[in-house]
Amino acid sequence: MESRYDIIKSFSQVKRLVKACLKTGIASVDFETNAEGIYNKTFKPTILSVTFQVGSGVSIPLCHHEYENPHWKRWLKYFGRKVVENPNITKVGWNLKFDLQIFELYGIYVRGTVLDGMLMKYLLNEEKPNDLKSMVRRYLPEHGDYEKAEKFDKIPWDKKPLEPLCKYGCQDTDYTLRLAMFFESKLIEIGMYPLFRHLIMPASRVLQHAEKTGLYLDRKFNQELLESYKPKIEQATSNCLNLPRVKKFSRWLVQERISKYLASIESELEDLDYHNPKDARKIASREQKISNIRAGVFTTKKELELTREVNLGSTIDLPLLLYSEKGFKFPIIKYTKDKKTNRDTDKPSTDEDTLVELRLTVKDPESPKAIFLDNLLELRGLKKMYTTYIEGWHDKVQDDDRIHGQFKIIGTTSGRLSSSEPNLQQIPKTSVDANIKKQLVAPKGKLYMALDYSQAELRIMAHLSGDETYLEAFAKGQDPHLAIAANKYGVSYEEANKAYSDEQHPDYKLWKNRRKQAKQICFGIIYGIQKKLLAVKLSDPKAGIIVTPDEAQQQLNEFFQEHPKIKKFMINQEKVLIKHGYIKSLFGRKRRLPQVYSDNEQEAAYAVRLSVNMPCQSAASDMNLFASILNYWKMRQGKLPFMQETCNVHDATYYLVSPEYVNTWVVYEIWETCRNPNTKEYFNFQIDDVSMSMDFVIGRSMAEELPFIPGYDYRKMLEPDFNPDEYLEEHRKFKGIEIEDYPKLYPEEIEKNKREFRKRMYER
Repeated sequence: MESRYDIIKSFSQVKRLVKACLKTGIASVDFETNAEGIYNKTFKPTILSVTFQVGSGVSIPLCHHEYENPHWKRWLKYFGRKVVENPNITKVGWNLKFDLQIFELYGIYVRGTVLDGMLMKYLLNEEKPNDLKSMVRRYLPEHGDYEKAEKFDKIPWDKKPLEPLCKYGCQDTDYTLRLAMFFESKLIEIGMYPLFRHLIMPASRVLQHAEKTGLYLDRKFNQELLESYKPKIEQATSNCLNLPRVKKFSRWLVQERISKYLASIESELEDLDYHNPKDARKIASREQKISNIRAGVFTTKKELELTREVNLGSTIDLPLLLYSEKGFKFPIIKYTKDKKTNRDTDKPSTDEDTLVELRLTVKDPESPKAIFLDNLLELRGLKKMYTTYIEGWHDKVQDDDRIHGQFKIIGTTSGRLSSSEPNLQQIPKTSVDANIKKQLVAPKGKLYMALDYSQAELRIMAHLSGDETYLEAFAKGQDPHLAIAANKYGVSYEEANKAYSDEQHPDYKLWKNRRKQAKQICFGIIYGIQKKLLAVKLSDPKAGIIVTPDEAQQQLNEFFQEHPKIKKFMINQEKVLIKHGYIKSLFGRKRRLPQVYSDNEQEAAYAVRLSVNMPCQSAASDMNLFASILNYWKMRQGKLPFMQETCNVHDATYYLVSPEYVNTWVVYEIWETCRNPNTKEYFNFQIDDVSMSMDFVIGRSMAEELPFIPGYDYRKMLEPDFNPDEYLEEHRKFKGIEIEDYPKLYPEEIEKNKREFRKRMYER
């Protein structure tokens, strides 16, 4: 059945639409826009399409170039108040948090049941595609490619004519409703509906507000970085190009290009007839070119290109420099992949992982090969910082001075969130580049408060495997990686910690390296690491530490001997996967891995690795997501001060907070909620053998990660003379005090914080 559609032309028709939605109790909604950022002044919603029963749809023209409607905001708000804000009407959509942000732009706030068809589909099958058009082609094939009718998809969004746009919008809402009804019944049938209702849809609401809040960008500092990073990149490029081996190669490369160019002209001359007057002009021109080139005279753009030095970003020049006899003669260890077939090409790879692996083949840090690779990796790092986090953020910031990245529930197959436009989940740590996070400042009168789960994936693995060493380390509040290293080398934790905690201790570097190796091995197991990559992770070429793949495998074997329950857990996961073809997380997510039955050994092995990785990674991320939902709900109920969530990064959540609410009571309440949330009631599991603890940091920017101090007046942080060094000195007095002890140590302060909060709430 093809969708019938109608275009509203009067306010009385808007009222009729509202009555129809009230009668059916459902409204599938979808905005079309001019494709500008929602928070830019140029943003315009062009139409709102609504379906209240399968088979039809109605479009309300808003700010469309073909339809002058001075009352469109009144129409939109009337529909919003009567339908979107009506708790008795179920709202349906596809990627609905986008549409709900547009409603909120005009003061309309959704209430009642909300169903997102895209998120339903994702739970039923986490593999891409997840877009509406693909699902229509799959489940409603008779309507497939509806967006391509009469080349509708070729017209820019801000130029699409009203009638075909309305027809398209109504098809969107109609097909969304049909698919959502089908997917909902399937989720109920297979027992995944509680996961959808208790985690996925509430998470969408929380992330919607995080997207809306955004991250404030210090435009002035961003501009300074735009100007200061260019000479840094130029210097790093110069450091590479001015190495004797590179200069020698560059001279050879220029001569090689010139020789090939001359050969091509001479070949053309051979095809010309010196006795034919018609060819005389061509012959003279080519002979003059040859003469000029040999004399070092280059005139055309093509000829000038022959003389340029080696391009370190070229897919032709760089492989030649790295692998040819005239270059560094590195061994080829990896080839690029064909994007269509995903098979190896005959072109050697020059990606970052390959460069790092090549660096491990050079033991002498002073050799030309090592120096070149170190400089090239530094150059790559600077370019990435510049293009992605400085220039990239400059281009993405909207008119409200904020970056509004998208947090995607459907972004990964593991269940972790992903982010785009821009990616806010791969912001470099301050240890990598301190300038990047400094751009993200708290707005006036606010501070950043971040809670970061401490080794969440490792705690989940300890719970799932029952490994006593890790469980004991977490129970005692020890650094688990250091505890594992101490256990391995037969040293008490106290002795190892004494050396590791003091940079002046003669064994500090030894224990730092031992802890790092224990950490890399354990997290490597969670991520299904193989010996080749583990060798890279365990090595530190600049410090002269090179670990071979065989040595890395030996360390893996020793780890499993010391932790048999982790090995048993991994074996059991493989058995479950082979039996069912999928793995489930604690929260009930499924990761379907039919590759385990593949005749291709690599594909089957990959599936087995994911069977270990997914339950740890997914549950850790979901624990943070569920805790965010619980905290959001407490804030909405007035049980906690309202703090705007601004970013959600796997195991960490960032809030914008008024300084008076950064206090002992708030930190303890959030910690208590997050460390052991009530998952039994909603997902039928509870973690009792390990506490999901977290750390709290405060800052005026995302880069300023200062540890929380009980009783500190955080209004001081907004004063011009605030000194972070003095703050850290003050924090020394509280070092070693655990958050769980706050009620015992600071009962009066906690009560005072509560009273002040209630007073402010009452005064409002």
